[in-house]
Amino acid sequence: MSINNSVVTMAKDMPKVSVYISTFNRLERLKRAISSVKAQDYPNIELLICDDASTDGTQAFMNDLVKQDSDIIYLRNESNKGACATRNLGIFRATGYFITGLDDDDEFSPDRISYLVSRWDDKYAFICCDFIEQFSDGKQKAFYNKSEDVYFTDYKSILFENVASNQIFTLTSRLRDIDGFNPEVRRLQDWDTWLRLSFKYGGFLRSQDKKYVMHHDHGINDERVSKSYPLGRALTDLLTRNSHMYQGVDKEFMHFLIDMSDKNVSLSRAAYWSLIKRNPKFIVKKLINR
Repeated sequence: MSINNSVVTMAKDMPKVSVYISTFNRLERLKRAISSVKAQDYPNIELLICDDASTDGTQAFMNDLVKQDSDIIYLRNESNKGACATRNLGIFRATGYFITGLDDDDEFSPDRISYLVSRWDDKYAFICCDFIEQFSDGKQKAFYNKSEDVYFTDYKSILFENVASNQIFTLTSRLRDIDGFNPEVRRLQDWDTWLRLSFKYGGFLRSQDKKYVMHHDHGINDERVSKSYPLGRALTDLLTRNSHMYQGVDKEFMHFLIDMSDKNVSLSRAAYWSLIKRNPKFIVKKLINR
């Protein structure tokens, strides 16, 4: 009994971490995601399952699960509201000091939460990690595959590319302070949110360590991210929503990226930005797509 009491006391002494998972009609993958959270070696985790009106048995499964586990909270939309609004259910219900997310088709490494807590410093707007891409043929690869951590000094580091992956770890209060995810965003939701976090709170850390598994085991009719909303339009939306962050040459470059995604740039313009940014990929892409 004394050992069990010690474990409970230790858990209460550790800051609570809230993990939110938004889901829609992917019960079997959701079970895998939940299992990876419950397998964490960190003792004080609150798990919030945010259901966007699933019709595949998720509701019945979750109603049974919450009866067995008081650390799991089930939240549900009665009608489909989209990923951003659904994530916000968890963000604004969370009681943890820290917060992080997990996609319903992915999983955590067993030490992800303890690792992120150990790396936290209030000087960071947020922290994140490299991740493993797991393919249906069994092959794996690291996404960033860097040999050392990368510290990004301010929001300008994330103006033109989401260098922070699809999940971050931060203070719950900070994610709420920026009003969580914007429900109006159709595509690039993660990027938009991390950009706003960095704009308000400063630089962020991306660890080289791989503490997340992103699964690519989806069928042709079950894509990871919908591509029905054009990338060029999504980039235009990102620029419009955050126009105060894109000024001068940054705004010009973003317009170039938008036109590049729409395959609407001249060879000379691609060469110009390759020279300015000291990055040959723009001219290379233009040559490939000629």
